[in-house]
Amino acid sequence: MTNDKLSSAALVTLHRIHRQLTDLRGRRERGPKQIAAGEANVAKKQEEAKAAKEALTRAKVKADDLQLQLRHREGRIEDLQNKLNLANSNKEYQAIKEQIAADKQANSVLTDEILEILERIEDLERKLKDANAAVAHSQEDLKAITQRVKGERATLESEIERLTTELHQAENALPGALRAEYKRLSESRGEDALAPVENEVCTGCYTTITRQMKTELLMANPVFCKSCGRLLYMPEE
Repeated sequence: MTNDKLSSAALVTLHRIHRQLTDLRGRRERGPKQIAAGEANVAKKQEEAKAAKEALTRAKVKADDLQLQLRHREGRIEDLQNKLNLANSNKEYQAIKEQIAADKQANSVLTDEILEILERIEDLERKLKDANAAVAHSQEDLKAITQRVKGERATLESEIERLTTELHQAENALPGALRAEYKRLSESRGEDALAPVENEVCTGCYTTITRQMKTELLMANPVFCKSCGRLLYMPEE
């Protein structure tokens, strides 16, 4: 502890500036993170749209294949119908009729499958449309975020510069011996270098200060919390 005297107002001012700088720097750091999150969201939506398109393509290929099978079997039924009229024996006639019946049954199953996959294609087309809309929406969001962040950055940099100058001026007003201790703390801990005392408790770590520490504070002597090491001050009324 040093015997340099200082006013609570000086430490209140220092702490206020530190808090403002922490807030501004945090906002400056969040900007690029918000852009990165927007870019990640666009990439995710694009992947979802790609997957939807691939699913639709697979469904259409399968539908084409089933329809090809149906046409092939319908042609075979037509051929069998012609052969039925030319059968040389009852046995051959029955065999052809059984084959026709089997092919018709198979075609019935194929028709149901085709109707089912055509319904699925309609559903996949809706999903692809929604996925493409989501991509466009995410891209618009990213554009808006990027413009906002770029627009705010100049203002934030200007405010940070102004407050940094104000901070240095306030620091220079500290008593010499205390200034070195304060600088050591503030360079490593920023706004956590200081803490107000409320109801005889350090608000940085919630440790109760001693009676002697309170007396020193009231006498405008520098006091550091014995628990967390913060430079303490009494808040202004």
